[in-house]
Amino acid sequence: MFRKKFSGFALTTSVLYITIQVHRSARIDQKAAIRDQTKTIEWLAQSRGAYDRRLLPKEEAPALRERQSAPGMQDQLKHRWNEELRAFARKAYDTTWEDVRDMAQEGWSGVRRLIDKD
Repeated sequence: MFRKKFSGFALTTSVLYITIQVHRSARIDQKAAIRDQTKTIEWLAQSRGAYDRRLLPKEEAPALRERQSAPGMQDQLKHRWNEELRAFARKAYDTTWEDVRDMAQEGWSGVRRLIDKD
């Protein structure tokens, strides 16, 4: 019974986590695209050179410049996963067997108190 509930919880939280990360990555990509489009529109709408394009600033249009490739969704998810795994490994490394024993004793005493109440 406990396994079914735990596996359902794990599946639900995993799906929720992945969904949130995909949505976040899409929002970041949209933000970058909108910023590039805004720069291009501002460059085209500059008052200098409005009638004579030879008077435009010497810099290229933002849309024509080669855009530095931002990390893709897969790279962002991979980086996030590695950070969480690193934090988990650090926590596991810092945990001592005495801490585990104490936590198990506290949990067991809590369960016994609940059983004794009933």
